[in-house]
Amino acid sequence: ILCSRVDGSRLLADSLSSVPNNVRTVVSASAIGWYGPDPQIPNGHPFTEDMPAVDDFLGSTCQAWEASIGPVAKNGRRLVILRTGIVLSKDGGALKEFLKPLRLGVAAILGHGKQVISWIHIDDLVNMYIRAIEDEGLTGVYNAVAPVPVSNKQLVKEMARARRKFFIPFHVPAFLLKWVLGEMSIEVLKSATVSAGKIKEAGFEFNYPTIETALSNLLQK
Repeated sequence: ILCSRVDGSRLLADSLSSVPNNVRTVVSASAIGWYGPDPQIPNGHPFTEDMPAVDDFLGSTCQAWEASIGPVAKNGRRLVILRTGIVLSKDGGALKEFLKPLRLGVAAILGHGKQVISWIHIDDLVNMYIRAIEDEGLTGVYNAVAPVPVSNKQLVKEMARARRKFFIPFHVPAFLLKWVLGEMSIEVLKSATVSAGKIKEAGFEFNYPTIETALSNLLQK
């Protein structure tokens, strides 16, 4: 069973304990918003699954999210929670937004560009869910991020190179982002260095471990 909403998770947990069923495994989606921003850039100690949730909106939401599904593990079922990073896909999402300025020949670097993005290729994320469903040895929380995070500046420049077109690097000032995006600018400018160590130690192999391999696949014609 896959579950990805707080109210749905709570309802599922209640149903599994009160209604006779043969469910043995539950896989729940969460997010790296659990961790909050890096204490410094660069962060020499990437966030790991055993760290507490940050006391902000996203951290509290992720904590409630995971707590709502937690009871299924107490009923003898295997529970896997995947804290997902920024998913890169050719079908939309974050990558589509990052690419928009490049169509005009501008590589838009947000703020100082040093903020770290913990990303994952959509194919690796799907494979991780499949592994979570099939491998009975997986249990608990795992970060669903690629093993090599990148800075915003690195990501934008690699996208520009992958498109093989002329571009002009341009830093979008933080104050301008705050004026245009309001509170959303906090997330755009936030740095979050998240570790993929636990899922790698469990034997998961990434098809796209680096941003170069991921963009080569996603941006190929």
